[in-house]
Amino acid sequence: MTTPATETLPLSAECALAAQPDCTELHRDCSQTEDIPLPHASGIWLVRRCGCPHHAYNHKRPSLSRTSESAPPDPG
Repeated sequence: MTTPATETLPLSAECALAAQPDCTELHRDCSQTEDIPLPHASGIWLVRRCGCPHHAYNHKRPSLSRTSESAPPDPG
């Protein structure tokens, strides 16, 4: 399941502490990198992934759009 774009996920303990100026290296210690569902339940999470913007999975990827420059030449 994916998380709706409007939902804000909570931070893990490591990433919450990494917000402090002297603890920024703790982002590397975060282990909440994926949602873990509760066994035998549908849509109930045992552990949610960390919502910290420092994690690569929380970055928006640029959309790939096809432009006229990348279109193949017209054979006509």
